[in-house]
Amino acid sequence: MSRFCSNLFLPSAVQKAATHIAKKAMDLDLVAGRSPISVAAAAIYMASQCSMDKKSQKDIGEIAGVADVTIRQSYRLMYPKAADLFPADFKFHSPITSLPQL
Repeated sequence: MSRFCSNLFLPSAVQKAATHIAKKAMDLDLVAGRSPISVAAAAIYMASQCSMDKKSQKDIGEIAGVADVTIRQSYRLMYPKAADLFPADFKFHSPITSLPQL
């Protein structure tokens, strides 16, 4: 996760949020059967979309080595529970309600 976020020039707050989102999504069994890398990429996408440093699925996919359709599939599984996945101390630049529905 840190390597992907670093290569995307994302701040540590987004990396921390993405790590929390991915772990929580796995703990809640939202992404059963998905690869850890696709879950990480979807979590980075979700966290970045609520931050000032928005990254596209394409950009994240190129860094993580997964197709943007793979990111979308994991993201769609996580999206309905997005409000439960973010860490309590995350500073939203864009509200959860503005997350892309894909």
